[in-house]
Order: sequence, then structure tokens, then C-alpha cells
Amino acid sequence: NIMATEFEGARSNFESNAEQARDAIGDMNLATNLDDRKQLLVDSRRLLDECKRNIQQMDYLWGTLDPSDKGYYKTELIEYKDQFENVRKDFIQYEQALQREEGDEESDEFTKLRANTREKLLTGVGKLSDQDQQLTGVVRNGHETAAILREGNKNLRDQRDYIENAGRNNFKAQRELTHADSNVRTMRMREFCYRIILYVLIVALMAGIMLVLVLKIS
Repeated sequence: NIMATEFEGARSNFESNAEQARDAIGDMNLATNLDDRKQLLVDSRRLLDECKRNIQQMDYLWGTLDPSDKGYYKTELIEYKDQFENVRKDFIQYEQALQREEGDEESDEFTKLRANTREKLLTGVGKLSDQDQQLTGVVRNGHETAAILREGNKNLRDQRDYIENAGRNNFKAQRELTHADSNVRTMRMREFCYRIILYVLIVALMAGIMLVLVLKIS
């Protein structure tokens, strides 16, 4: 399926961009220079824009997928949108903190964010592990659903072939009936012509007999 392959490509690009964006945001905790943190923020913004385009592309491709594939990819699409929103919220927090920090050596709010980032990342890893297990279950259910749909499609194809064969047989019978009807009409026409010829011969014979009698009488 070409659309499914393109969806997989968009998904792979999103995962790569989202991971780089998280890394760039996390690296701001290690950067002590304000200019370095600003550059990391610029990089994060660019990666988030790429993530947004990936999400929009997956949204479009999902709408073009076969019905048997939509259920499988819908859960993944929702999960990726949630991941994007979480990364975007972290980005906004750091962006606001850096805006308030400009002109100062250090911001109390940024320091708090730095202290809490490790805990948030560890919590996020745990959530991703749980989500991976859920996605595994969804994939298994998706494969089972696809197998059921394939079997249903096979049955529909068999029924369609049966109906098409019946239609062809019916058309053949109608064609034979039409041919037989044509033959009957031809035979009736011949019979009518034979009768006309017979009547003409009878009249001619009678005329001949009468002519002979007239000649004898004379």
C-alpha cells in the first residue's frame, strides 16, 4: 500500500525530529551561556516546525488509507499529536523563561525548570514504556482486524463471482431464446408463403379445368 508506506515515512521523520527537539530542550539545562541557550531554543523551534509538518502530513495520509489500515494508524496518530503537544509546552516554558532572563545572569524560574527537567524526563521515559506496551497491543489487534477484513473481502469476491456467473448464464439463455424466437418467426413466414403459393396453384388449376370444359362444350 503506497499511502501506508508514505505514512510510515512521515512517522519516522516525526519521531526523529521530536527526539532531536527534546534533546535540544534538555541541552539548555547544561548550557550556562545565555546565547547558547538562545541558539538551542532556535534549533528547538525549527524542529518543532518540522514536527508540525510531519503531523499535518500524517493527518492527510491517514485520510487516504484503506479502511483496513485506518484503525491501526489512528491510535499512533493520536499518540504522536500528544507527544508533539507535550514537547511544545516544554518549549514554550523555556522560551518564556529565556525572554524573562534576558539582561540577567540567571533566572530563578529557569533554575527551577532546570532542576525539574531530569525528573520530567525520567517520568516521560516511564510513560513511553507504558505507551509502547499499549501500542504493541494495538498492533496485535490491528493485525487481527486486518485478517478478519481480508477474509470478509474474500467472501465478498466469491459472492461477486457467483453473481457474475449467474448473470452470464442468464444473458446466454436470453440470447438463445431470442435466437429460437427468430427461428420460429422465420418458419411461420415460410409456412405463410407456402400457403399462398398453394392457393395460387389451386386457383390456376381450377381455371385450367374450367377452360378445358368450356372448350369441350364449344
